Amino acid sequence: MSFTPADWLIVVGYLAGSVIIGLLGKRYLGDVSHYLVAGRELGLYVGIATLAATEIGTITYMYNGELGYRFGFASFAAALISGVVMIFVGRTGFIISRFRQLRLMTVPEYFEVRYSRGLRLLTGILVALGGILNMGVFLKIEGEFLTIVSGIPQRYLIAVMTAILLLELLYTVVGGMVSVVITDFLQYSLLSIATIIVTIYAVHFAGWGNIIHKVTSTMGAAGFNPIISPKFGWTFLIWQVLLWLSIVTCWQTTAMRIFSTRDPRTSKRVMTWTGFIFLGRGMLPMLWGIAALTLFGTGMLDKGIPLPIIHGHAMAPIDAMPAMLTTILGPGVRGVVVAGMLAATMSVNSSYLLGWSAVISQDVVLPLRGMLGKTPLGSRAQLFVNRVANLFVSLFLMFWGLYYTPPGAVYLYLNITGTIFLAGAFVSVVGGLYWKRANTLAGYLAMILGAAGAIVPFFFLHWNENVTGFMAFGLAACGFLLGALAKRAASPFEDVRLTGKGLSEGAP
Repeated sequence: MSFTPADWLIVVGYLAGSVIIGLLGKRYLGDVSHYLVAGRELGLYVGIATLAATEIGTITYMYNGELGYRFGFASFAAALISGVVMIFVGRTGFIISRFRQLRLMTVPEYFEVRYSRGLRLLTGILVALGGILNMGVFLKIEGEFLTIVSGIPQRYLIAVMTAILLLELLYTVVGGMVSVVITDFLQYSLLSIATIIVTIYAVHFAGWGNIIHKVTSTMGAAGFNPIISPKFGWTFLIWQVLLWLSIVTCWQTTAMRIFSTRDPRTSKRVMTWTGFIFLGRGMLPMLWGIAALTLFGTGMLDKGIPLPIIHGHAMAPIDAMPAMLTTILGPGVRGVVVAGMLAATMSVNSSYLLGWSAVISQDVVLPLRGMLGKTPLGSRAQLFVNRVANLFVSLFLMFWGLYYTPPGAVYLYLNITGTIFLAGAFVSVVGGLYWKRANTLAGYLAMILGAAGAIVPFFFLHWNENVTGFMAFGLAACGFLLGALAKRAASPFEDVRLTGKGLSEGAP
C-alpha cells in the first residue's frame, strides 16, 4: 500500500516543475501592487483558475470528505450554498464591484477609506488572528493525507509538514501574487484531473446502490435531509448563507483575486463561473467520504465492523477518505492523485500565506507607523515587510498545527475561526457601502461584538458551532445598528470614492 518508484517520480517531478515555474514569476514582479494583486491585470480565464485553485486544497478535500463520512448526503447542503451564493454575488456584483472600483489591495484597507485608520488597524488584527488560526490546522491535516496515501511512516509527519511549507514559502516570498497566479493555473489543471480520477474510482469500487443503502441504513432520513440532521438544521443553513456571503466578498484570499482583475466587469464574471466550480468543489469530495463510509463503515454506527488501522490507531473520520484511496488506487494512478492534491495544497497555502502576511504588513504595520507619525514606507520597504510577515506566519503555522487539534469536524472549526472577523467585517462593509448612516462607532461595535461572539462561546464555553456562528453575525449586526443610530456619520456617504488609487499606493 506504499508508493512505487513510478508514483514518487510523478510527485517529485511535479514539485520540482511547480517550484521552478513559481520562481520564474519574480522576473515579472514590479512594485507592491504586482506583489499583492498581480498588477490588477488578471483576465477571465486565469482569474477563474486562480480563484478556484486558491480555495480548493487538500484541506478542502479532507474536511469535505469528513463531512460526507459523518453526515452523508445531508452535507451536500453546505456545498450547494457555497456555489449558489458565489453565483449570486457574481451576477449581481454585490460588494465586489464597488470593492474593485476602490482599487484596494486588502479588505481592511477599505475600513480606512470608509471609516478611520484606527478601525482599519483593529480589523487588520482580527483578520490576521482569524485567518492564521484558520490556516493553523492545514499543515498537519495535509501531512496526514500524504503520509497515509504514500505510506510514509507517521514519525516523519513533522518533516513532511516542513517540506510542504518550505516549498510554498520559497516562491511565495520571492514572487508574490505573480508567482502564485502562474503556479495556480498549472496546479488547478492537475487537480481537476485528479478529482475526476478519484470520483470515478470511488463510485466504481463502492457502487452507487451500495452507497445509497449504506447512508439509509446508518443515518436514515437524516443522512439525506440537512434540516432534520442533528448537526445541521435551520440554524446551520442560515449561518452558512451569511458565512458564504461574507467569504466570497470579504475573505482576504478571495478578495485579493477580485482586486487583481482588470476591471469590475471581469471580477463579476470570474466570481460567477467559479461559483459553478464550487458546487463540485464540495460535493465530489463529500461523495468520496460517503464512499469511504460504504467501504469501511464506522465504529460508532456499525458495531463490530473493524476499521483500518492508521498509524497504530483505528481510523478517525478525517482519515477515512485518504485511507480509501490507499485501497482503491493502483500504482501510477496514486502518484497522479497525490501530485494533484499537492498541487491543491501549494495553491491554497501559498495564497493564504500571501493573504495573511499582506494584512499584517499593510493593515497592522503601516497604519501603526502612520498613527505614530512616522514617514510612509516606500514600495521596496513594503515588499520587505510583507516577506518578513510571511516568515512569521509560517513559523506560527508549524507550532499551531503540531499542538492544536480541532474538537469536532474540521469544516466547522474553519467556519468558526473565519467568523472571528467575517461577522463584523461583512456587516461593516455592507453598511458602509449601502447605508448613509454608517459611521466609525458602528464599525467598531460590529467588529468587537462579532469577534467576541465567535471566540468566547466556541473556545471558552464550548458551545455548538451553529449557535456560535449564528450568534456572532447577530451580535455584529446589532452592534452596527446601535452605533449607526446613536451617532450620525462624521462625513457624507458620497465622500467614499469609487475610483482612484488605494491608500497603500499613495492616495491621500
